[in-house]
Amino acid sequence: MGVVRKNMLFFGDPSIDIKISLFLVAVSLVVSLIVLIFAKRKLLSVVVFSILGNLAFLLNIGSEMFDSYNIMWLKYFAVLIWPILNIALIVYYIRTSPKKK
Repeated sequence: MGVVRKNMLFFGDPSIDIKISLFLVAVSLVVSLIVLIFAKRKLLSVVVFSILGNLAFLLNIGSEMFDSYNIMWLKYFAVLIWPILNIALIVYYIRTSPKKK
């Protein structure tokens, strides 16, 4: 019988999971560039990219890709540090955004 893996997301193959994560990060980059072009606010595009990029890895947090590719540091960073950075970026953006009159 084959090996049964637990906590598989998407298709259960770490190579497919990392491809999906990298695709979602690329989509995050495209969305943030669209925000930059239309809103013309650099900080807002950075905030959008950071939040969407974090979500791209959080969707796969139960995957074996972190073990298979020896990137456990990215798993811990995405769960523990990146959300705090996102909150700090959002607070900074709210405090520095120009007020409309």
